[in-house]
Formats: sequence, structure tokens, C-alpha cells
Amino acid sequence: MRIARLHILLGLLLGGLCFGATAHARDVDYKNGEVNVYVTPSEPTQIQFPGVISGGFKRKLSTLSLDRKDSDLVIFASEGISDTGEAIIVRLQDGRSYSIRIKRATTANPRDSLVRLEDDRTGVLSDDEEDPAYKEKKFDYAPPSQVSGLMREMVLAGEFGKLNITGYRVSDRYKGEIVLNDGTINATIDKIFIGPTLWGYVIDAENLLDAGQKINPASFRLDGTRAISADRWELAPKPLNIEQQLSKKDRAKIYIVTRAKKQR
Repeated sequence: MRIARLHILLGLLLGGLCFGATAHARDVDYKNGEVNVYVTPSEPTQIQFPGVISGGFKRKLSTLSLDRKDSDLVIFASEGISDTGEAIIVRLQDGRSYSIRIKRATTANPRDSLVRLEDDRTGVLSDDEEDPAYKEKKFDYAPPSQVSGLMREMVLAGEFGKLNITGYRVSDRYKGEIVLNDGTINATIDKIFIGPTLWGYVIDAENLLDAGQKINPASFRLDGTRAISADRWELAPKPLNIEQQLSKKDRAKIYIVTRAKKQR
């Protein structure tokens, strides 16, 4: 009996050691682009940034719980995190920003217990500046008055919860109105951003089939369309269980930029 118990204790101890080995710390030399960070649901992962965190964005319906203090960000993921992961944007007080994609850990990519970001870039704020550089129109990206800039801002609004876009009025007047229902896809208006020269539409699309399908951008062309984008172009079949419902892979956000309409 004692020998059997000893074997059980040794097995538990070795199992714990093996589990602990699946998490590791690593240093990442940031060179723009997106950084992948691997997490295990309900297990903490810490990211250390090269400066004090001032804020950022995450999806409105996020599977992530974030806790920040100074230059550290601690991440907890829920079981609902998808295979493709979830992106967040982190901004520092000195103006630098980082795009981080949080992914579920695998055998090939074990959980990160600690990720230290190293960045050779200098901040865009100097000691005598009170406002970030973008206040002085020093954009690293197109402003919202241009098609690509409005598209970027709509993605931040649709997926990361940004409330306003400079120079645009948000309209919920047509929220829920059907723009496409052909028996395969149901698409409704989420919101419209109304500007002097451009309008931006955020559309919610849902797969109605029991099989996966690709989205045809031509189906969403409106009068005066300048650009179309989406958070995914291929929809999974209608969900059959709770896990599939939480993943929302059968749904997509469609973003459409058009010329401004004449208002009555």
C-alpha cells in the first residue's frame, strides 16, 4: 500500500514538473508588426513593455481579462478564445504603440509565463510636449478623412470598442436593418459613421448554412463604394454547441467606405 501511494505521489510530482515546463519566459525584440503571445485559459501571462502603459484597445466582446500596472500587463484568457486568437493594442505614455495577438498555447507554442518586449524606437513625446504628436498632424497612418484612415478607425470601433471617430457623426438610426438576406447570409447594419466626404458602414454578417462558406465582397457593394474590408472572409457553419457559439466563427464584421450621401 505504501509503495502504491509513493508511486502515486511521484506521478503527481512528475506531472506537475512536466506541466510547469510547458510555460516559459522569453524576450522579444520588437520590429513593428504583430507580436504573438501564447496563453492558456485561466492561467496568467505577464507582458513587460519598455515604458509605462497609458491605455489601448480590445474587442467589446473580449475573451480576455487585462490587469495593468506601470509597464506590466497581466492577461487571463477564457475558454472562449478562438484558434486564431484575439488582438489588442497597447499604447505607452511616450506615444509608442504595440499590436499584440493573444493566442491559445499549443504543444508547438507553449504558454508564455512572461514576455519582455524590447524596443529600440524612441518615444514620440519629448519632455516639453504635453500632447501626443498626432495632435500636430504628424500621422504614421492616413487620417480619417482618407479612405484607408476611415477603414482603420472603423476596425478599431467595430472590434476594439472605440466610441468616436474624429470628424464623423455616429448614427444608430438604421441599426438592425437588413442589407442582405439571400438564404445563405444574413447581414444587418450595426452603425454608420457620417462624414462630410465619406461614410463608413459597419455590418454584422451571419452564416445561415450548415456548411462553411466564403464571403463575396461584391455582395456588399453599395452606391459609391470606395473600399470593403472584413475581420474574416470565410464563415464557419452554423454553430451546433456552446463552444462554437462562443467562438463566433460563423459571424463576421464587414466594413464599407462609400462617398458621402446627400442628406435630406
